[in-house]
Amino acid sequence: MKRKAVISLLILLGLSAAPAGAQKKERPYVPFDRGIDAPSTVFIPKGSSGLGLTFSLLNYRVGDTGMDDIGYSLVPSLVTGVKGSIYRFKVAPSYEYFLWNNTSIGTHLGYSRASFGLGNLNINIGDDLSFGVDDFYYVSNTFSAALFFRNYMPLAQSKRFAILLEGRISGSYGQTKGYKIEDGLRHGVYTDVYKLGINFVPGLCIFATNAMALTAQMSVLGLTYRNVKQKENQVNNSGYHGANTSFGLDVFSVEVGMNVYFLDKRHRPEKKPKVQVQ
Repeated sequence: MKRKAVISLLILLGLSAAPAGAQKKERPYVPFDRGIDAPSTVFIPKGSSGLGLTFSLLNYRVGDTGMDDIGYSLVPSLVTGVKGSIYRFKVAPSYEYFLWNNTSIGTHLGYSRASFGLGNLNINIGDDLSFGVDDFYYVSNTFSAALFFRNYMPLAQSKRFAILLEGRISGSYGQTKGYKIEDGLRHGVYTDVYKLGINFVPGLCIFATNAMALTAQMSVLGLTYRNVKQKENQVNNSGYHGANTSFGLDVFSVEVGMNVYFLDKRHRPEKKPKVQVQ
């Protein structure tokens, strides 16, 4: 019994006599910051303003080379005799003001027009199954407005390249009509479309000069409410309303445009006084 007590006492004395360096050191706390909240690089300074414009045009005409044109074939022997046209025009000016460095608030205004005309189309699935569509037309006009909050995140402390993070609240009103001509008379549906939406629209900003930049954005997340009212042949009324969410890359929402930025007075070059020649 005494031997066990002596051994335990020696072990305790050995541990207490061990050098301090042998003990486990605590790792120092090193904070990690991505620099998102307060980036060190000023991409666009506070007090600046910017004007932007996005513009797109699409115009195709198929089977329109003359009276003897038999029509274009999309798939040989399957879709033949295609005659028609597709037209789409969109313009959207914008203005933004920088409340803080790299962060702005602004507004979008937009107008778009789209039309689709199908003079003729034949589909031949087999010897006993074929049908055609002719004289069908579709036209839409849309007006929109949006309020956005935008943040520019410089890439690798660059003053030329930045990622755009934009939140947008938008509303739009559009009129569409799709009709078919039979015996010289139009038969179709006229529609009024009202939309409200909240969208997250990231993108990329590239400065070509000190004041002009090119931007490209795409909607990836959104919540949309629609209220649609229809009138068929100016007699029968109908409609629907509802909301939906979307998440993903929407290639049809790509916006490419040009922006011009006006720096605040602190960053503008001073004008030299004119020297009067006596």
